[in-house]
Amino acid sequence: MASQTKTIRTAFEAGEGILRLAPTWVPRSFCIPGRRIKLDPRDYYAYGANRGGIDERWFSSTTKADNGPLTTPDEGLSYVVHEEGGETHKALLIDAVAELGATLLGDEMWNAHGKWPIYSKFFDNRDPLPHHLHQTEEFASLVGMAQKPEAYFFPPQLNNHGGTFPHTFFGLEPGTT
Repeated sequence: MASQTKTIRTAFEAGEGILRLAPTWVPRSFCIPGRRIKLDPRDYYAYGANRGGIDERWFSSTTKADNGPLTTPDEGLSYVVHEEGGETHKALLIDAVAELGATLLGDEMWNAHGKWPIYSKFFDNRDPLPHHLHQTEEFASLVGMAQKPEAYFFPPQLNNHGGTFPHTFFGLEPGTT
């Protein structure tokens, strides 16, 4: 772990507080990739057809993907990458957060959560997502989980075609603005 700590500290200092992160690609067995996330076409099924195609890119993630029994140990987790002396070193962002704490996240975020509770992702599905729900904090806590706040953005620069059904539906709580 000493080398991980060194990698994290060196990357943080060299970047003057900005960490360089490697791309994090996540496959989903229940979706077909829309092929708009700027991934080499040969890599969409890099994990094998049984794992499904890569249709998500996660950013700044300390959240492990849950894709069933074949999920790899670090699937969904972002890596900090640092080059030094002609060698590339990497460490998990979740370890960097644990090591640097409030120095990385700021006192308000660190004191409120003690972790990095957020990540962003690009969705790139050819077809609509299956019906699913995101529980409120109250209901998620009943099963030992946290709620999953979510936002959607469809930048035209990354959506050169709309897929088979370019619409999404939301069920919002009354009073949502």
